[in-house]
Amino acid sequence: MSENKRSILMRFLSGALPLLLVLYVLSVGPVSGYLITPSGLRDDVSSETLGRIESFYAPVTWAVNSNDFLLRIAVKYVEFWEDIL
Repeated sequence: MSENKRSILMRFLSGALPLLLVLYVLSVGPVSGYLITPSGLRDDVSSETLGRIESFYAPVTWAVNSNDFLLRIAVKYVEFWEDIL
């Protein structure tokens, strides 16, 4: 790979990876808003799917549960999305 192509790739990755990480964290709200209804969890989502979602968001869940400040923000963020959806 030429030096120019490598430079372009590094610039792309240095911008894309942080953006993808932020989008991953922010996607918790819409997913929770979709899954949680006023009567509880949606009936049309299988337990296998719920397990996969839980595993996918395990790092975010761990970080949020480890910090009271983040937990308060996350609860408000998820409630915001529940109200919208």
